[in-house]
Amino acid sequence: MRNRMRELLETKSSAAGAFITMADPIAVELAAIAGFEFVVLECEHAAMSLETVQDHLRAARARGIGAVVRVPAEDWGFVQRVLDVGADGILVPHIVDRERARRAVEAVRYPPLGRRGMSPASAAANYSAHGLGGIKQLTEWLNENTVLAIMMEEPDAIENIAEILEGIDLVVVGPSDLSAALGLIGAPADPKLTAAIDGVFEACRRAGVKFGMPIEHASHSRSAADLRKAGAWFLSSGSDSSVLLQGLRAAFARTEVMA
Repeated sequence: MRNRMRELLETKSSAAGAFITMADPIAVELAAIAGFEFVVLECEHAAMSLETVQDHLRAARARGIGAVVRVPAEDWGFVQRVLDVGADGILVPHIVDRERARRAVEAVRYPPLGRRGMSPASAAANYSAHGLGGIKQLTEWLNENTVLAIMMEEPDAIENIAEILEGIDLVVVGPSDLSAALGLIGAPADPKLTAAIDGVFEACRRAGVKFGMPIEHASHSRSAADLRKAGAWFLSSGSDSSVLLQGLRAAFARTEVMA
């Protein structure tokens, strides 16, 4: 039994990840070959089925990188399924208060810590070949190792952050939604947005919770060096589709030069 995302959280001061939106699991393999340490499988905004997620998770395990799934907000049935097919953890968007955070914890943890449904023969349990003794040892191991990450994307979440963080492993700032919620679309350098993000980081540092955000994001740009200096753990750099588009544009530009 192994949870690569948990290993990264406990052994690395920061880690680099990429969002995966495309259906072919070769995208996960290419991310690993490029040097990324984890992937976020995009199930909030991309057309990704459970079977596709399962294939991506197999590719991640084969390549030895961490894999979490960004799930649709408060779709706890889907959370159950992606965890059972072997995700290292989940990234839950739009957590704004203690109650929503509590429901996220309950969806990820088995009793007595939560309400996750029992499935001792799932992929998460290595199809019952987990070698951990009995069901009690299995659920304890999964409770300790499954990663629960949440997104900070609204002003209410920032106001309530102190009461949200209990039971949370990782906080990721979503600069696009946060700037929109603050009425600051297209104003990446606005001091209100900067202050909001800095407030999240400070609260996480005080609580001892890992945190981070995308680097060099159009909605609010901070370099990897700046984020590491602030103590950020989660550093993501674009998505497979955006990187592919950039590469294709560069390739096309070379053909125009040659013409």
